[in-house]
Amino acid sequence: MRHWIGFPVLILVLLMTTGCWDRVEVNDMALIISAGVDSKDEDEIEMTVQVFIPNPASGGSEGNGGGQGNVYTMSSVGNSMADALSELQKKLPRFFSWGHAKAFFFGEELARQGLSDEFDFLFRDIQTREQSNFFICKGSARQLLESQVDPNTYETLIKLSQKPVNHSSTMHEVEELLSAESQSFLLPVVAPATLITNKAKKQILTVEGMSVIHKQKLKGFLSPEDIMGIRLLRPKDLGRNITMTQKLDGGNIVLKIMHTKIRLYPSIENGVWKMRVKLSLDGNVVQNSSSINITKGTDAMRRIEEPFNQSMKEIMVHTLHRLQTEQKADVVGFARAFHKKYPLIWRDKKDEWISIFQTMEMEVEVDSSIQGPGVANIPVYRRRGEVNDE
Repeated sequence: MRHWIGFPVLILVLLMTTGCWDRVEVNDMALIISAGVDSKDEDEIEMTVQVFIPNPASGGSEGNGGGQGNVYTMSSVGNSMADALSELQKKLPRFFSWGHAKAFFFGEELARQGLSDEFDFLFRDIQTREQSNFFICKGSARQLLESQVDPNTYETLIKLSQKPVNHSSTMHEVEELLSAESQSFLLPVVAPATLITNKAKKQILTVEGMSVIHKQKLKGFLSPEDIMGIRLLRPKDLGRNITMTQKLDGGNIVLKIMHTKIRLYPSIENGVWKMRVKLSLDGNVVQNSSSINITKGTDAMRRIEEPFNQSMKEIMVHTLHRLQTEQKADVVGFARAFHKKYPLIWRDKKDEWISIFQTMEMEVEVDSSIQGPGVANIPVYRRRGEVNDE
C-alpha cells in the first residue's frame, strides 16, 4: 500500500521539476514594447518595432527611461506582418517577445486600404497581449516610433486613451467590435506633443482625436464638434468635467454636465426605418458672466435650460448627419437597438444595414435639468472689474 501511495507522489515531483524546460533566458530576449505598420509598395507593408534589450549588468543608460537596458527602433519590409517580423529577426540575435507590447500603431494610408490582415495576425498570434492598445496615426507610424526613445511614453499614452472621453480600444475590445452588428467603431488618433521639463523639451505621444473604422477600414477623422456629438450620443464615453457654453444676455453661461441618460427608440413602419433619440441630463452652472441672476428656485434656471437643449440638439443632429453622409458608419450603436427590437427583420436585413443607416430618418430630443446655480452670485459689473458708484 505504501508503494502505491508513493508512486503518484514521485510522478508529481518529476513533473514539477520539468516546468521550465522551454524558458528563454533574459539575456536572449528582445522585448517588443510597441509596433507600427505602414503601407509600403504594392502588396507590401513596412513593420517598425521598438524593442527593449535587457542588460542586467548595466545600471541604465541615457534614453532608456532609467531602466536596465536600451531601446532600439528597427524596421523591415515584407508581404505580411509575419514576414516582416521574420526579416527583423534575422537582424537580431535575440528572440523577439510580444509579452510586453503595449501599443500598436497603424499608418493612415494602410488604415484606409484596410487592416484585416494585420488584425488577423495579431488576433491569431498567441504571444500578443489582449490588453494592448490600438491607435491610428496621421502619416507614418515609422516616423512616430522613431521620434520616441522613452518607453514610459507609452504608459502615459495608454493612460490618456483609457479616459472615457478618448474611448480606448484594446485588442480584446476590437475583437468583440469586429463581430458586432454595425462592424463600426472608433480608434484613438495619436500624435507627438512637446513638454517642457526643467527647461528641457521632451517629446511624448498624446491622443489628439478619434477615427472612424468600418469593416476594418479607416473611413475618416472626427472633428471636435463631432466628438462632442458622439459623447452626447454615447453617455458612457462622456467622462468628467465636460462643459457646454451658451451666450446669453451679454455674457457666457457655462454648464457642467453631471449625469446623462440616452434612450433609443427604433421603429419600422411600412418598411421605413426610423430612430428617435432622447437625451436626458443634469448639470450645474459653473460660470456666469451674463446679466441673468441665476439662483435656485427661480425661473431663471428654467429659462436657460431651453437654449442649452437647442444647442446640444444641433450638435447631435450635425454629428448624425456626418456619420450618415460622410463617414457612412454607425458608431453609436443603432444597429444593436434594431437587432434587439426586431430580431427576425434584422436577420433578413443585416447585410443592408449601412444602406439603411445612410437614409434612415432621425429624431433627436434633449431634456436638460439644471440642478445647481453655483455658490456665488456676484453681480456682473463686479466680475468685469467695473466700479460701483453707489
